Amino acid sequence: MKVRVWLVHPLVLRVSRIVLAAVMLMAAVPKLMDPPGFAQAVFAYGLLPMALVAPLALTLPWLEALTALGLVLGVARRSAATMILFLMLIFIGSLGFNLVKGNPVDCGCFGASQVQKTKEQRLFDMKLAMLRDVGLALLALHALLAPSRKPQ
Repeated sequence: MKVRVWLVHPLVLRVSRIVLAAVMLMAAVPKLMDPPGFAQAVFAYGLLPMALVAPLALTLPWLEALTALGLVLGVARRSAATMILFLMLIFIGSLGFNLVKGNPVDCGCFGASQVQKTKEQRLFDMKLAMLRDVGLALLALHALLAPSRKPQ
């Protein structure tokens, strides 16, 4: 089976969207449950002025949850996939910027971590988070570029 045919197979498209939506929802829920903890994670990145940290910590989890629902329900699927792709690129860039600076941050991807880790462990975790986000960006791109209906 050719790769293109396999990539646009309806079952593959559906599973891809469900996996992406599940990850986005799993990322949103802990942040929704602990806004102050997520705000601390956002602050640690050192990329935003203090005045924007709390608004971002309060709105980003809702955006993640809504895009997940959009993907699963098929409501504005392309818009949801575009937003997720945009978010993944921002997450990759933010992690990469801090990695280059040698600033080991808890990514805050699935809520604030309660485990104490060494600097080397956190830097390694950041690399893994970047790889995961690249994979999620590819899933978002797949959902975005997939045909709306089965090719004739």
